[in-house]
Amino acid sequence: MRQKRFVTVALFLVGIMMTSCGLIVTKAQKQEADERMEAIREARDYERMLVVADSLERAKWLSTAKACYWRGYAYDRLKQPDKAADYWTKAMEASEHSKDEGDQNIYVKAASRLANQLVLKGDFEGTLKVAQPVAKRLQEEQRDTTSDYQNLLIYIGCSLAVTGKSLVEAEDNFTRAFNNHMANIEKTHSDEAYKDAIAGLINIAYYCVTAKNYRYALHYTRHFGELLGEYEQRPGVNPDYIDRQLGRYDIYKAQAQKGLGRKAEAAETYAAFQETKFSKTPEGQSLAEDYLASE
Repeated sequence: MRQKRFVTVALFLVGIMMTSCGLIVTKAQKQEADERMEAIREARDYERMLVVADSLERAKWLSTAKACYWRGYAYDRLKQPDKAADYWTKAMEASEHSKDEGDQNIYVKAASRLANQLVLKGDFEGTLKVAQPVAKRLQEEQRDTTSDYQNLLIYIGCSLAVTGKSLVEAEDNFTRAFNNHMANIEKTHSDEAYKDAIAGLINIAYYCVTAKNYRYALHYTRHFGELLGEYEQRPGVNPDYIDRQLGRYDIYKAQAQKGLGRKAEAAETYAAFQETKFSKTPEGQSLAEDYLASE
């Protein structure tokens, strides 16, 4: 087994060296490069991700856009957000006018990652500057069915809600993203579709609470709870994942209830939150502090 692995790695490196000497890169080689980057992502080996992205870009197996995207991904996981943002910006610049389908997908993925980071940073004007043109372009090109597009709608909605620019437009974005997620679940019934929708609803609930739009926060936590209950019935579901999402559901619901003056209900929901393992994590404790400090 070890000898076979050595031969595979050796052949891969020889292929890179030959490509670097001027041979044409094949579609199979590009696909193999994509698969290798995905495998490294699954292994969470982010230092190695940087090294391999450099090698594959030099060999032309990865485009500059893809290499920059993966560098951004690695630096994000390595807790270096400024470097991540810089490389995601470079990925967008390298792929914005590309005719290559893979680069076009990277353009959207990089925009989604960058917009998410800007939202978390509290740079809502920067989020709108990045996300709105990309979302408009995807809609015009009828490429508005992916989870990245739904995420862009949510980040735009969050930014509009928090800055008070247009609550009506924010709610419209949330509604479209939610409906699209539900349509994707109905179409595919896949684990990924459920998790994409759950992540989207988490973001909507969080930012509605942040914007003190408690009515809408409660509306979407209800959808969140219904979807989570449905997902929980699927075979082979990870109980730790369910606990994390249930904890988020409880704390956002409690914050919305408290914000609407329904303090007895909020206290009951908060007690349920404290029964989750998630409530003992750093994120859970931080959310609990926000709840307890709110008026």
